Amino acid sequence: MCLMRFIGPMHARKPNRSMLISLLLALTLLNSACLKTRAQLKEDSSSDDVSKPVPAKVQDVQPQGQYIIDEIKSELTRLTGRIEDLERNDKQQAANGSIIGKEEVKKLETRIAELEQAQAAILESIKKAEAASAADPSELFDRGKQQFEAGNHEGAIESFTAYLKGPKQKPSAESATFMRAEAYYQLKQYKKAIVDYSKFPEKFTTSKKMPVALLKIGQSFDALGMRDDAKSFYQELIEKFPKSQEAKKARSKLK
Repeated sequence: MCLMRFIGPMHARKPNRSMLISLLLALTLLNSACLKTRAQLKEDSSSDDVSKPVPAKVQDVQPQGQYIIDEIKSELTRLTGRIEDLERNDKQQAANGSIIGKEEVKKLETRIAELEQAQAAILESIKKAEAASAADPSELFDRGKQQFEAGNHEGAIESFTAYLKGPKQKPSAESATFMRAEAYYQLKQYKKAIVDYSKFPEKFTTSKKMPVALLKIGQSFDALGMRDDAKSFYQELIEKFPKSQEAKKARSKLK
């Protein structure tokens, strides 16, 4: 069951001009990871490779960002031409005291300024993505850890995502995945947190962080109002780690 079940359908379509700025901002936040139910987590527990991270905004921004840049350039060209036409007509109507053209020119100039700002923002996102791709993996992990410990959860997520992506096996994949999950949890992005925490019952099955991951999955589902799914994880935690502190918290959740 994809996250779309909880956040509504998102159909890919060419953005109209009135929605261009809002679509641009949405693209930089878009994440294609799926939120799985308890049954689906069990079905997938034996599949997937540790090296395949959850797709994140750093991966999405380049192809979709370039498309929006092309749209912005086209819109800028159209608006510039419109301004030239208005100024030409305004000169012809100046004898009649017309100011309609001037008022519309002012609106168009404001719109051009907004589009130029949007273009600069997405170019900066692409630049950051390219820089992250070129960075040394160990440096990315260290940076993410420092950002996480400093409470910079947004920065930590970006660094860990860059570290985890790519085909090669990452020696600190477990720690990076857990800290990214914790960062999402702290930001109350529970759907994304569940995706990362679920890597533990799926892949990192011998991890010492397993009890915490199971508890946090349950708490995240609780925060989303999905009580039945939350109970399932609390029960699994109690069965597998009955003496843990996390199991004690889980028992209190089931009362």
